[in-house]
Amino acid sequence: MRAKLVASLLLAVPLLFPLASFADDEMEIVPPAKTDSEFQDRREPIDLEEIEITTLTPADKFVHATTPLVVALALGSFALVAYTLVQGSKERDGE
Repeated sequence: MRAKLVASLLLAVPLLFPLASFADDEMEIVPPAKTDSEFQDRREPIDLEEIEITTLTPADKFVHATTPLVVALALGSFALVAYTLVQGSKERDGE
C-alpha cells in the first residue's frame, strides 16, 4: 500500500506543478550557423573504403573490458535458473 502511495505522489508532482509555467515568456531565437562558402566548395565526399582504423576508441575499450563480465553474469543467471528448477522438482517429488 505504501509503495502505491509513494508512486502516486511521485507521478502527481509533475502533473500538479508543471515547471513550464514558471519559464519566461520570451524565447531566444538562435540564428543558423554561417559557414565560409569557399570551404563548402572544397569539400569532397569521404571514401569509406580508404578509412583504416588503427586505434581503439574508448567505447571499444569499454566493450572489450566488460564482455567477460557480461558473459560471467549470463552463465551465473543460467546456473541459478537451473538450480532453482532442480530444487523445485525435488520439493515436488517429496525428497
